[in-house]
Amino acid sequence: MATNRPPGVTLLGAVFIILGLLSLFWSMLVFGFGAATSVTGAIFGDQAMTAVGGNQTLNGIVGIAGAVVDLVVAYGLLALKRWAWLLALVGIGITVVTGILGLFSGGLMAFCCGVLGLVVPAALLFYLLRPDVRQAFGR
Repeated sequence: MATNRPPGVTLLGAVFIILGLLSLFWSMLVFGFGAATSVTGAIFGDQAMTAVGGNQTLNGIVGIAGAVVDLVVAYGLLALKRWAWLLALVGIGITVVTGILGLFSGGLMAFCCGVLGLVVPAALLFYLLRPDVRQAFGR
């Protein structure tokens, strides 16, 4: 593709790499903790411990999958792949929906944090929808 990559896309790709790596390491820790807790609970016959460990293991697997998606999006953004633009929009959309649901999860603090948590995805959405960025991705 002959189009030059906008600097913001480079920054966004770097952010996705950092978030993906942090999420991968954290999720592997959660997975390991969950697996160890589940096995320990099974050995000692503690059903609650086994259930908590199983849930944490599942959370770790989901987190690892999310981290892989972040790293794939980072690659796609840095390579100006057409699909990466759409996948980034989908990720931002999911973040906005979960942020809006979080607004109503309770209390003034949750509402304030939820509003602040929606500012970044809104800015990313605005950036990705700019004509020069869309053009860089062939959109």
